[in-house]
Amino acid sequence: MTPDPARGKDRGRPGGLGAREREILKSVIRAHIVTGTPVGSKALSLGTGMDLSPATIRTVMAELEERGLLVQPHTSAGRVPTDTAYRLYVDHWMGAPRVVPAQAQAIDEALRTRRDVAELLEEASRQLSRLSHHVGVVLAPELRRIVIEHLEFVRLDRNRVVAVLVDRTGVVHNRIVEETDVSDQEELDRVGRWLTDQFAGLTLQQMREDLLRRVSEDRAAYDLARKAVEPAAGDAEGELFVEGMANLLDEPAFADLDRMRAILKTLEEKTRLVDLLGRVLDGEGVQVVIGSENPLPGLADCSLVTSTYGVGDRVLGTVGVVGPTRMEYARTVALVDHLAKVLTRLLSSPGARGPA
Repeated sequence: MTPDPARGKDRGRPGGLGAREREILKSVIRAHIVTGTPVGSKALSLGTGMDLSPATIRTVMAELEERGLLVQPHTSAGRVPTDTAYRLYVDHWMGAPRVVPAQAQAIDEALRTRRDVAELLEEASRQLSRLSHHVGVVLAPELRRIVIEHLEFVRLDRNRVVAVLVDRTGVVHNRIVEETDVSDQEELDRVGRWLTDQFAGLTLQQMREDLLRRVSEDRAAYDLARKAVEPAAGDAEGELFVEGMANLLDEPAFADLDRMRAILKTLEEKTRLVDLLGRVLDGEGVQVVIGSENPLPGLADCSLVTSTYGVGDRVLGTVGVVGPTRMEYARTVALVDHLAKVLTRLLSSPGARGPA
């Protein structure tokens, strides 16, 4: 998820740039992040503190443009960084991400009061949006990834049984299944105790695979458990919480209506966004996707900063921020990382969350 097309062979000189080129490129990036407008050589000469004339800076900027690191939107305008330049900045120059103490406190206070998992994740997306001033996204756990704590079955009527699954976070999942073979509640209780004993601590996907291997041990228990968990074990989608799409309207980069429509359409097509965020689940740490690195064409003008959360060392879902490529990466990375860790801590606390 974090390709690095601009790394030079010489790691001491990122992108193969000399010291003067690096300083000017970093100055252009920092200025563009703040203003959102093209950066000219005169403004740069006043703001960098370097003893360079505007003419010298223009020459270097032209060289950086030839190398694909800057682009000039209009003939008379200054220049803006390319996605490759931002990749260099994120990988080498943005500095150590540190969460703002006030933001960390706001996140901690907002999330720890949410007792329901759905409310917790919705609040997490709200906090990401509010504190980043971009779009906050949170992908809820895929059912196949949840870890089983307890299973039981309750007969509703002659033909239906409620399968009750409690996961390690304390969330209760209910599923109604058609079942006429098991005659009474006592038999259902026996099946529930056996399944809990055999599969507590496993994911639904692991339980399903194990059941397939052990079908001959207890056919009645297998059939009932298969009906209860097989649809969920194959479910590759979690619920998606998206907050703050209106924040994009304030971005100068998205003043073009066609570009804005493409972005909003992609964010509204949750299936595609869920698929994108789902790719993060096998990664480690905070991941940054910049502009054209994005596999969704509608988000080619955006950057995506994501991390995973879970229970203990088990990954359950993804949190992230979608914003313009000129976002403040260090601050956003720190924000996403902190919120993901808070979610993991809260969900890992025994009995911390009630039924969803």
